[in-house]
Amino acid sequence: MSNSAFATTFRQMTKGHNFLISSQADKASALIILPPFADEMNKSRHIISQFMRQATQQGFSCYLMDNFGTGDSEGDLEEATMALWRADLTLLVEQLAAEGFQQVSFLAIRFGALQLFDLLNSSSLAVPVKEVLLWQPYFDVKKFWQQFFRIKIAEQMALGEKLSQQQLEQQLAEGEVIEIAGYPLAPAFYQSTLQGLYSLPEAFGNNALPLHWLEVSQLAAPGVALKKQLEQLQAHCQLNFQLVNAAPFWNTTELASADELLRLSLAQLGRSHV
Repeated sequence: MSNSAFATTFRQMTKGHNFLISSQADKASALIILPPFADEMNKSRHIISQFMRQATQQGFSCYLMDNFGTGDSEGDLEEATMALWRADLTLLVEQLAAEGFQQVSFLAIRFGALQLFDLLNSSSLAVPVKEVLLWQPYFDVKKFWQQFFRIKIAEQMALGEKLSQQQLEQQLAEGEVIEIAGYPLAPAFYQSTLQGLYSLPEAFGNNALPLHWLEVSQLAAPGVALKKQLEQLQAHCQLNFQLVNAAPFWNTTELASADELLRLSLAQLGRSHV
């Protein structure tokens, strides 16, 4: 993310110094980006960089913080928990409030959506939330783990060994640290995610808070599972949903572009940004 518009710092957070990339515009609205998990973040960084650059030109001050134990932040993933990550995000909002921001918006990507909903359900933030943008969000932490475990299962299958999700869950229950795609998954972190509060936050109720959801898909219309989730959200909040015909940039072998995703994202945020 090398660009003169970006500032990189290490901020003292709850348990250590977290790496923070920011791009400054005005003080009207801060936009905090909650990243995907593990290798999905590695494949998404260039897209997030492009988005930050464009959003800053549109008047947003953007902040991307590597969670404790991930990226360039201090600590090891084995020491992390959802509660710690939540405390760090709460503290970041406090710091931005102290710097003069009177409201904050969020872009949550993939696993970041689970983090965001847990944050909004569990913490009282220092400033009001203006709006939320979701990219390819997870709404079910068990579905997230199911897909993450598949990586390990596929790795073992390539070696001619059979492995099931139940076996992996048993290893975690017995206190073992499991390495998946080079990332150590500790029992404490895994269990902490299962204790999160991922239901739709009350902040979205009665159309109180705009929710923008952009879903990358090759389909012309939402599938059955997606349609069901849409109906649940639409019954309780002001939801702006769009399908985006693009490659799944978080999971491609080569780095992919997402120009239409960025264009639509900025258009959604631009509707209410002043």
